[in-house]
Amino acid sequence: MPALLSVLGLGSPRNQSAHYLSDTNPQILAEKVDMMGSAKISKAQKIALTILDTHEQLKKLPDYRPGEDINRLLGNLVRTCVQIHPPSVIRQILGFPGLQQMLPSLRTICSEAESCLENHWAQHTLSLANQGPDAVLNALQTDFPYFQNYVDLARLELSAIRAAMPPPSDTTNTNALKKITFIGSGPLPLTSWCLLDEIRQTCSSTENIPTITNIDMSPTAISVSSQLNAVLGPWGQGMEFLCGEAGSSCPSLADSDVVYVAALVGLSQEDKEDIFLNVVKTMKPGALLVIRSAWGLRTCLYPEVSVNTERLLEVLEPCAVVHPYTDVVNSVVVARVRE
Repeated sequence: MPALLSVLGLGSPRNQSAHYLSDTNPQILAEKVDMMGSAKISKAQKIALTILDTHEQLKKLPDYRPGEDINRLLGNLVRTCVQIHPPSVIRQILGFPGLQQMLPSLRTICSEAESCLENHWAQHTLSLANQGPDAVLNALQTDFPYFQNYVDLARLELSAIRAAMPPPSDTTNTNALKKITFIGSGPLPLTSWCLLDEIRQTCSSTENIPTITNIDMSPTAISVSSQLNAVLGPWGQGMEFLCGEAGSSCPSLADSDVVYVAALVGLSQEDKEDIFLNVVKTMKPGALLVIRSAWGLRTCLYPEVSVNTERLLEVLEPCAVVHPYTDVVNSVVVARVRE
């Protein structure tokens, strides 16, 4: 995990103060910076210091499984990063000394924490199986802290997908979605469940309800998610689960109208490009690739992903990029596989 080189800057002894800045409250941080000789601290500096200090505290945790400390730190971090600021303030925050060097480490921690969160809730909800489908579904919809975010993101993504699809060629709606594949579905495939539920609610005919195939390279994730889906009753209908690696020839993506690549698949632009290229090779022309990205301060949590690179533009036609201004963290990118 990359080390944080400096909290306030490189090369100045006064600025080697990661451990000194131990409070996440911006006002306390401001007072401490003033004590270190800074005459004035701006709003952007307060936010940057908060993000840097949160990273330092996260690094000290023994693990990233859900608990009081990790929940508090990540909850505060997410709330900080979804705030809306003028572009000039965002540039100041992201350009703060030491912050860019720290981001790969922070994103890695966020990725590991998200995986731990999914594992925890998958096991928790599965433990309620003997109480019936309603109890399991209620645990997800009521108790899981980020359920509404998944619902809102699914609605956003479905709107972008439908906007990128060609209009129906005739009254039989032959261009309706028939199959969606989600790569990197993990042990708790909430995106697939919420997406399918949204399609059911907005589709005029049950004949136009697609199937969703969930793929993950982890046999454990597929085992847990398929067991959990089986106890969800009607809410889990229309889902399939397969163990496989992104871009491999098995399972095939040739019959998929839409292919999702999860945000946790690859942590850098280069890694993601390699994965996208392997995935697109197995997709049919005209199919849609859905990618999760980030913008503004949300790039502290997830990397911004571009499809406007030389390699990707050869095989993908960008269709839409949607940036949420709500509590939803991820942006959505939709691109069409070229003929």
